[in-house]
Amino acid sequence: MTTTTATVDLQTELHDRDFEQVVLCRDPEVGLESVIAVHDTTLGPSLGGVRMRHYPSRAAARADALNLAQAMTYKSALAGVPLGGGKSVINADPRVANRDEVLIAHAKYIAALNGRYIPALDMGTSVRDLELIGRHVPVVAAQRGDPSYYTARGVVRSIEVALEACDGRTISGSRVAIQGLGNVGLHVAAMLTGQGAEVLGADIDPARVQRAVDEFGITGVDLADVLSAEVDVLAPCAGGGVVDDQTLPRLRTTALVGAANNVLSAASLARDLRERGIVHVPDFVANAGGLIAVEAELRDDARGLEERVDAIADTAREVLNRSTTAGTDVVSVALSMAKEIVEANRKYRPYFRAP
Repeated sequence: MTTTTATVDLQTELHDRDFEQVVLCRDPEVGLESVIAVHDTTLGPSLGGVRMRHYPSRAAARADALNLAQAMTYKSALAGVPLGGGKSVINADPRVANRDEVLIAHAKYIAALNGRYIPALDMGTSVRDLELIGRHVPVVAAQRGDPSYYTARGVVRSIEVALEACDGRTISGSRVAIQGLGNVGLHVAAMLTGQGAEVLGADIDPARVQRAVDEFGITGVDLADVLSAEVDVLAPCAGGGVVDDQTLPRLRTTALVGAANNVLSAASLARDLRERGIVHVPDFVANAGGLIAVEAELRDDARGLEERVDAIADTAREVLNRSTTAGTDVVSVALSMAKEIVEANRKYRPYFRAP
């Protein structure tokens, strides 16, 4: 067997980013190519969604899994839930003809981890898919329903905090642009319009835009224009990496608060947002509501769930206040807070399910 440069580079990356485990999965019979990434299990078993989409390359699929798993570690820590950071991605079009076979093959690889990774919903997968995966995996999240409402609720609470930091504004009368009107984006639109905001919305699927127009009275805009819309708040609620070196200079928003994971293509862009005076609540703070709901489901105890999700506002406010006091960007502050929590519990790493 020959060790390739790519393998060495991956091992170096896992060491440098402190990953515990990455599984590259293949089942040629059904056409499965997937990645399961377990970043950190200090606080508990890793949890993260099963994302299903066609990536431009295997390297892109692997990078997405690693980035998302790492973000889940910090999200769990700041949300105060006893879970670690994980993610899995299936490199396939969600419309593939043998979808169930692909999902089952992926589930068998998850099962081999014996509970170190708990799969949940993500882009390209549904509650039905999780039910199917659950037939082969010891623990599965989000089988009782889609937690998108709670994700959206946390995002809206974070938007309230961001507007509060913008000269004491409120949602009522504010202008908000939502990129992505899937399950979470639609909930965000409903909540914002219900509180008197003017909402602009765009999505790759025109039917979703029309639904939001008909049901919530939003204004549909072109997908190419939504990021540069002149608004009080920009809320990316679809794929990650939408704010990059090319799009950031075109932003015409006072605040950036979204449900999408890894909104910034690079963490360093948070400094640029700060320099431009754009109030930013990091996505791994704002979008933790779904994670909190999923953890409550795993414990079979939903008491106080909405209050716990609403407490995301307190975390967002603390991040913004610390950023102002320290004179540094919010991503650096939030990461520092999360890492302090993880390090304080480091003796419990790694997690292995009891036999």
